[in-house]
Amino acid sequence: MESSTQFFDAGTVLFREGEKGALMYILVKGCVELRKKVEGGETVLKIVKTPNEFFGEMALIDGRPRSPTAVCAEKTGLIAVDDAIFDSMVLSNPKFALTIIKTLAARIRSSNVQISELTETIPRERTARAMADYAMRHGEKIFDGAYKVRIEDVRAWVNSHAGVALDDFDSCLARFLKNETLRYAATSAKTKEHIVLPETFVRENNRRNEPRN
Repeated sequence: MESSTQFFDAGTVLFREGEKGALMYILVKGCVELRKKVEGGETVLKIVKTPNEFFGEMALIDGRPRSPTAVCAEKTGLIAVDDAIFDSMVLSNPKFALTIIKTLAARIRSSNVQISELTETIPRERTARAMADYAMRHGEKIFDGAYKVRIEDVRAWVNSHAGVALDDFDSCLARFLKNETLRYAATSAKTKEHIVLPETFVRENNRRNEPRN
């Protein structure tokens, strides 16, 4: 396994959204960001940083174009797996096959939650839930259990994950700030780049028991 590890510099694009894929990757060390195009830019869907975690497998399973873009966030070691190796691993390694099944099942559950939120809630509720989800995944935990997040990052996340238009997000955020549900971070008093989500806001709007990567 060590001998098949390839190393990539920070900033290397492994594959792009919409491309035809022929490889999946297993992380040996480092960090990879899975990014998605959204209105007005790009958002990070997931950060792959746990050794032996894999990504890009859907291109081998269903043959459809890549759904995200994968970019190395730092110098990263990866094992590339093609169709033949993937089939061999699934057939010869029951543990690996089970991991693939569990991963796909988790994605289906996540998709079902997102679909439910899209069809059953108004934009303001979807915005609050998606903000809480983003904070638990990617926010900086500060005092009293609150989370600090960059506005542009959470804005893109809500747009791509909750289907909330950017204008609707801006309106919701303005209301949250006006009624003091949320506040600007002290370090961003002038620039207004970051906001603080209180622990109560995150807890009330988080529909999951714990954050997922």
